Amino acid sequence: MLLSFNVHENAAFLHCETAGKATLQDMLASVDFIKSLAAGRRHRRVLMDMRAVEHDLPFTEHLQLGSYLVDHLSDIERLASVVRPGRLVGVAAKVAQKLGVEVRTFDDQAEAERWLTS
Repeated sequence: MLLSFNVHENAAFLHCETAGKATLQDMLASVDFIKSLAAGRRHRRVLMDMRAVEHDLPFTEHLQLGSYLVDHLSDIERLASVVRPGRLVGVAAKVAQKLGVEVRTFDDQAEAERWLTS
């Protein structure tokens, strides 16, 4: 199954629900898609709901994803990623944070929304 996206927006942030089985290449393409949507709609804060995404990315690919976030999301002020409870790894987010991008991973959507709007 390919990844699917359902996008909503409000005054505070762009909300993208993503579903399907993902490879690293799919995740990188998702970053590009979100960057384009956010720029076109003039959003600087994004909520990526990835609870319906299935992946088996090894540690090294999480590192690559984090580096890609840094290189491609410089116009995004904050990115919150929501994953299923028990799937919270946060390696990509930690890489991006260390390199200056405001990215955090959550397993609670309400908490992610609070962080985005703070």
